[in-house]
Amino acid sequence: MIPSYKEEIRIRKNKDRVFWFVVAVMTVFLYFFFQGYYPNYERFFSKTDTSKQAFLKPFGIIDIHVFPSPDSIWINNEYYNNNSKTIFDLGPYSVSIQKKGYLSVNFLLDINRKNPFYTNVVNLFALPKYSSLPVHFDQIFPYGDLSLIHTTGTGGFLLVDTNFDSIQKIQTTYSFVGWTYFTDGKNIFTYSRDTGKFLNAIDAKTGLPLQCDNVSYYGEKLFCHDTLHFIGPKTSDISENIIAINERVIMTSKYIYNQDTSNTNWKYFEYQTGTLSLPNAVVHIGKLPYALEDWILSPLDTTNAPLSVPSQRNWGMDSIDYAQEFDGEAVILGKNLGKVQFQILDGEKKHVGVFDFTDTKNVNIYKVNGAYVFTTPKAAYISYKGAKEIIKILDDVDVIRMMDAKIFFNKDGKSSVIDLLRKETK
Repeated sequence: MIPSYKEEIRIRKNKDRVFWFVVAVMTVFLYFFFQGYYPNYERFFSKTDTSKQAFLKPFGIIDIHVFPSPDSIWINNEYYNNNSKTIFDLGPYSVSIQKKGYLSVNFLLDINRKNPFYTNVVNLFALPKYSSLPVHFDQIFPYGDLSLIHTTGTGGFLLVDTNFDSIQKIQTTYSFVGWTYFTDGKNIFTYSRDTGKFLNAIDAKTGLPLQCDNVSYYGEKLFCHDTLHFIGPKTSDISENIIAINERVIMTSKYIYNQDTSNTNWKYFEYQTGTLSLPNAVVHIGKLPYALEDWILSPLDTTNAPLSVPSQRNWGMDSIDYAQEFDGEAVILGKNLGKVQFQILDGEKKHVGVFDFTDTKNVNIYKVNGAYVFTTPKAAYISYKGAKEIIKILDDVDVIRMMDAKIFFNKDGKSSVIDLLRKETK
């Protein structure tokens, strides 16, 4: 009886030892795993390759989520399940995404100790398919729930619905500004759909008709480039002259203003702009605003020193012709060694692409479903951040404009449209 009892105690102790040994091993394993390491099993199969002799290997995680669900995702020629958050060794990787009826996407990415986690949401675009429109036009603008088109050869406008059926004809030689505003080059008018007449736009504060040679429409406000002020009723609280503006940022001689999209007020950064004369654009790279002037992109700091010195960062371009901000990302366009190059800067990383055209003065840039769309007078391109190549989706056409993720263009005497958000139907 006593020997069997002692044997039972010994067995239980051994089981406890095994249990706590496993706990200790798992604790160590989990500790190093959450530090980004896993046991190197290759060391048992490679006795000669010294690069594989380390006991622990660092790793990263690749998480790619593709919409709509792709037919295949390959990473370095190995199959990857959509949104699987898979472990990979550190190093460069080539990603290929395919789906029938959609543009293929190819990425290059690098997993390293500084950036061990790669996450990306990819919205695929259906193969370009253009549809002819029932009316020929050379301009199109948003007009509330409708569209305003300038019909070729008539010198007038048509209000059309989503099917391009005519709603109302506006016979005028005025140019359209935005919302319901038109201009004759001097005066600004509003158009009434009820009466079919134009009326002078009156400043509610001064009671004077607004006059401006160069006017734009920003954030539900008219902006006069001649006086560098917002104009019209409900003017903003910015009293200084505006020297650079885009849809989200305003720069004056003293401050940088950010638009608060929740209440359309403008709030300023505590950055003084110094003595810039008339910059072409202002953008944010990280948290610091940069101004583009005389082909130089310079940071704006808290000093009043002139910013005529070269940029403090090496952009890898001989000249910069364009800068714009999209959802916290700055896009700059310029030339490097005679080739047109663009860069997407999100504060930490830089994504670079090269185009096949030479004119950077007539390029429009848009952002659709996380990808960038570039249009020139004759072509259109799609680019994903980190993608290997720029995808040309239109060529040898007369691009009118892009509006609501649709590219309108003329070809062979007909007006047509490509809907970038079209879903391929089986």
